[in-house]
Amino acid sequence: MIERFHLKNVGIEDALDENSISGFGLLPLFQCIVEYHFSTKDMSLEEAELYIHNILNQLPVETINEICKKACEWKSIKMTSDTVDYPSGLAEAYGRDILGFMSVGEVNLYRNPFDRNDNTFGAILSGGTEWDSENGMEIIIRGSKVLEVREYLGYGEFAIWEKKSV
Repeated sequence: MIERFHLKNVGIEDALDENSISGFGLLPLFQCIVEYHFSTKDMSLEEAELYIHNILNQLPVETINEICKKACEWKSIKMTSDTVDYPSGLAEAYGRDILGFMSVGEVNLYRNPFDRNDNTFGAILSGGTEWDSENGMEIIIRGSKVLEVREYLGYGEFAIWEKKSV
């Protein structure tokens, strides 16, 4: 039996916004501890922990493969468009090997801003890559579906949901 996930050091992020919460926990895909951020206006601590436990920490093989595929496509475009010195092995990295050239430091969790009754949460995993260290990276997920792996743009929940698609 897998023990249920619990965030550590949970607290209010900003004294001016009591709804902005963060806590730390493992992100198995990248084998690291990350800071998870969410708003209690969007979800309770229990809902956030359940989404992390049931979805983000148990991503299906297809989802992981999609993250890797999209990351490799982005890497290939970036590497063919400039002449930067890249780390050894990056050009040959495909499939799950690409994960070794990526890092995640924080995960933002969201509820659909256009439909508060939608029980599908979304997440943006933010960090960096060895092929685009200037811009940072975000992996955008709705439920367990990968929407994008791209340079950091910072659109928050509006990168996950569009008003017209709801």
